[in-house]
Amino acid sequence: MSSKIIPPCQAACPIHTDVRGYISAIEKGDIEAAIKINRKVNPLPAVCGRICTRPCESVCRRGQVDEPVAIAWLKRFAADYTKGIKIPQVRENNYDEKVAVIGGGPAGLSSAYKLALYGYRVTIFEAMSRLGGMLREGIPEFRLPKDVVEDEIYYIMSLGIESKTGVSVGRDFTIEGLLRDFQAVILALGSQKSLVPKCKGSETSKVITAVEFLKQVCRGERPILGKHVVIIGGGHTAIDTSRTCIRLGARDVTIVYRRTINEMPICRVELEEAEEEGVKVRFLSSPVSFFCDEKGNIDKVCCIEMRLGEPDETGRCRPIPVENSEFEIRADTIISAIGYMPEEEILNKNKILVNEKGRVKVDEKGATNVKGVFACGDVVTGPSNLINAIASGKKVAKTVHSYLRNQPLESDEEFSPMGRLNERIVNLIPRANRVKMTFLPIEERKNCFAEVELGYSYEQAIYEAGRCLKCGTSELSKKLRGL
Repeated sequence: MSSKIIPPCQAACPIHTDVRGYISAIEKGDIEAAIKINRKVNPLPAVCGRICTRPCESVCRRGQVDEPVAIAWLKRFAADYTKGIKIPQVRENNYDEKVAVIGGGPAGLSSAYKLALYGYRVTIFEAMSRLGGMLREGIPEFRLPKDVVEDEIYYIMSLGIESKTGVSVGRDFTIEGLLRDFQAVILALGSQKSLVPKCKGSETSKVITAVEFLKQVCRGERPILGKHVVIIGGGHTAIDTSRTCIRLGARDVTIVYRRTINEMPICRVELEEAEEEGVKVRFLSSPVSFFCDEKGNIDKVCCIEMRLGEPDETGRCRPIPVENSEFEIRADTIISAIGYMPEEEILNKNKILVNEKGRVKVDEKGATNVKGVFACGDVVTGPSNLINAIASGKKVAKTVHSYLRNQPLESDEEFSPMGRLNERIVNLIPRANRVKMTFLPIEERKNCFAEVELGYSYEQAIYEAGRCLKCGTSELSKKLRGL
């Protein structure tokens, strides 16, 4: 099969969003068309516009000229601007088969949405009291307001999807039991079991996990942290945790990360916002031991400096301790944000095979060892990000559709990105600064949980959309001929 040549931004997106298409629509002022293009492949555009890791922007060819187009912020603008406008959703068919989705996070919501569009009767089973998973329970409101999540979920559920909340597999039902009433089951359980650093003193009750900490805060609780907080880890959760600690009154918040800034799996703007708020980061550092005072309270963390060695199985350079480089950081609270894994016990009890990392073992289509049971999201891949979870949910929905229709699985269309711009062309294109986001003032945001990024105005969005080079269209050629 020959691959289709598409813009680099679209090729880099795990769900291959037509970035060029929706940005062109925004430039023309047709914001409703822009959100329709997004929702064609993405059930959570308003969420993605706020917290996506933006792989599209890292390959944007406008970046060769000056700065990448603000693709995510334009997506957010389209979603926010059209809020309240009813976007029609059409089910392709009306099938009798029922599908159960266990887990109401982004992967589960994505798979349920796609299956409902196919025409299946879908029910989501969620352990928490409301759907959303970590979108609702683990991401602070200053980055993702709950009303945004609520609106997106309402849109998804309006397709006729049912939900049962406050119920969990193993306690209230079994997978075997579901298969008596449903023709297929999708596991979208996520990775809820937090890992703790394996170092001396880590068993102390004062070492808490970032996920549980963020859940408490999202529920409205305000844990007492003390003045000095140390966070172990370097991903989105570590950054969110650090900024939350600032808002809870911690005076000195330090992230300890064993690699460099280049290996941090986050958007650089997140780190910049955290540092503006007072968060400090110790790169190339790893904890060795945690010390308590005579009362049993955390007192300090002993760390060691690291250097980067050869790449490990993840492709990132392996951190190696530097001899005689230990140093101490004062700490009243230590929060672990180093990783997560599925609840393996639940999977074992339901006879679902897992791999050596405790994740659900699936074939290339997303099927487990149990007939009629499929899996997607973090329970398969380990901790990932929103856009990958959405892609995983869509992929497994396609597999379930072929399974229930007893048809061969259609191959995905293959895409190849356009190459980099010729330097001669780059030099011809006029420079135009990227429109800066408006932020809540630093002193104000440090003391509240209001959203920090305030979004584009209509005029800002139109201008920023105009920076797009419309790669692969005659429009770019026309512009170049006119220079």
